[in-house]
Amino acid sequence: MALNLEPVYQEMFGKLKTRKKFVIRKVENNVLTVEQDEEICGQKEPKVFEFKSPREFEAFVNEENLFEKKIEQELNGNQMPYR
Repeated sequence: MALNLEPVYQEMFGKLKTRKKFVIRKVENNVLTVEQDEEICGQKEPKVFEFKSPREFEAFVNEENLFEKKIEQELNGNQMPYR
């Protein structure tokens, strides 16, 4: 019997705090498909990520949040990142 992991994925998705635009495309056979809308030079270049477990998705969310936090610190701090 397969578990319905969609509510778990939705809850974790809510914890994603980043400027990047992510959208849940589908949850099928407990595999989550997330798409990142990315524009490069005016062209839409969507990136697709697949996660086979909630733990894998949680690691991704934590990594993206950490990356965003580092960007915030660099933008708000007095030190330039290249010094």
